[in-house]
Amino acid sequence: MNRFLEEAFSMQDEIVSDRRHIHRKPELGFDLPETREYVKAKLRSYGYELMDLGGGVTCTVGTGTNPVILLRADMDALPQTEDSGEPFSSENKGACHSCGHDCHTAMLLGAAKILKVHEKELKGTVKFMFQPAEELLQGSQSMIDAGILENPKVDAAVGFHINTGKCGNYDLHPGTMVFAEEKMMPSADEFIIRVQGKAAHGATAYLGVSALNIASNIVTQLQQMPILETAYNDDIIMSIGSIHSGNASNIIPDTAEIRGNVRAFTQEKREYLKKRIAEIATGVASAWQGTAEISYTVGVAPNVNDRELTQEMKGYLANVAKKIQIIQPVSGSEDFANIGLHVPTFFANLCAGAPEDGYEYSMHNPKMRVDEEALPYGTAAHCQCAYEYLAHHEN
Repeated sequence: MNRFLEEAFSMQDEIVSDRRHIHRKPELGFDLPETREYVKAKLRSYGYELMDLGGGVTCTVGTGTNPVILLRADMDALPQTEDSGEPFSSENKGACHSCGHDCHTAMLLGAAKILKVHEKELKGTVKFMFQPAEELLQGSQSMIDAGILENPKVDAAVGFHINTGKCGNYDLHPGTMVFAEEKMMPSADEFIIRVQGKAAHGATAYLGVSALNIASNIVTQLQQMPILETAYNDDIIMSIGSIHSGNASNIIPDTAEIRGNVRAFTQEKREYLKKRIAEIATGVASAWQGTAEISYTVGVAPNVNDRELTQEMKGYLANVAKKIQIIQPVSGSEDFANIGLHVPTFFANLCAGAPEDGYEYSMHNPKMRVDEEALPYGTAAHCQCAYEYLAHHEN
């Protein structure tokens, strides 16, 4: 058995205990006081010196020299009320770890403990990133802005996400690692279009400018744009989720608000779509004698696995995973992607529960459950990827 896998299974009870502790006390967004303190206490007990950064926690292990590889885990939960039936279910009403971030944090804590034991063997530096607010798609950028990729400067980054339930056409039993070899997940940009018209009585509509009419036309044109302007294999998604205007049947409304989301698998297409949304919204509004302003409430880049790094990590994972499967890109988004705008990244899913074994519900479902047998595989995968990367990139 691989030595890191053996060590990870030897501390399986501790990894599971960490996961369950965090699971019982889920916290949201950037507001993670208990989770953060638990992580910091564990890391201090392993001998780490810590730094609070961008709402998260970071520390390093190794020689303090190049190369530097970053390992990342997210810590925040979802605003849901848990219905899993687990004896260690959420004690915080309205919050639960139904996306597995409790598992990610526990697995990386386990890796930190093991790598500290092997610190003198490391041929460089491992930097740990325990981040907040992934579900808001803001946590990684907060830590990037605060300097997580500097001092020491990061050369590559790795992130894992558990998968369970009916979420993909692949082997979901514990120990399977799945990933795409380039395009992994699309960008996600949430936008608001605010339309300004001119109010009037319904009996004299010609005296006004209907913001509702403008908004309706904008929505129609936006939904047509991807079909008419992008190729069939461009893999872009346009969603309009909300339109609000007016409050009476006989008043021409002077304002309207549209909320939507657009996703793309390349940064080039992402920028193109944002450009066209603005052009269409302002153009349609102008044609109907109104105005439109566009703002973005949150945005995250496409999650693209670096080709060379992916092939390298694939080889390392073969030593710890039960099975490796290459998959097609998936349609969800992940704020780990923002790191990939700065350094080569590798992102993979660790399978943690097959439907035929009773794990029917996937991520973001309050009934979601995890087969904890998967957790040591995640810990070992972190260790193996970091250790081997440093050994093969030693300066």
